[in-house]
Amino acid sequence: MLKFKVVFINHSTILVYDMWTLVIISHFLMLVSFILLLISAINGHFVPEIGGGLTLNSTSIVSVMVYVFTQSLIFFLIITINKSMNAIIVDNNYDITNERYKRFKRKMHIHTTTNILIISTLAILFAAVHTGIISETVHNMLFILALIHYGYVIVIEYNCFKEISKIISRINELNVSKL
Repeated sequence: MLKFKVVFINHSTILVYDMWTLVIISHFLMLVSFILLLISAINGHFVPEIGGGLTLNSTSIVSVMVYVFTQSLIFFLIITINKSMNAIIVDNNYDITNERYKRFKRKMHIHTTTNILIISTLAILFAAVHTGIISETVHNMLFILALIHYGYVIVIEYNCFKEISKIISRINELNVSKL
């Protein structure tokens, strides 16, 4: 029985180290993607062509790609961590509930999905500006609003990660007390 507990704790420790590595990487990517989107908004998304049209700035393309990668990573990281935590809690019959985490997780899913949809739509609307269907000013204002919303999403994601760390701490305390 003791051998199982040691293996379980070692497995849990490996899971925690892998998780924290991904959490640190995701925080770094959140900062990088926000800065890239901000630079893209400040510099403008479009560069005038010699013939009088507009061409998309390469910074805008890269910033949207980094943003989508970052948000996808965070979205699936939180889903995976939540699934692992729930499996450990159920397998060991722990009585751990965290209403604050559930609230942040629900908000995170709604706002992250909405923000990915908004930024992706604005990325597609680069073509509408290029063809003159919508004005560059309207597009830039919508992009700035999306960037402000992204700042709010980052705060929600940060709080979600904070609550996850509290739950994992509690799980580890219960694991140690079982020994």
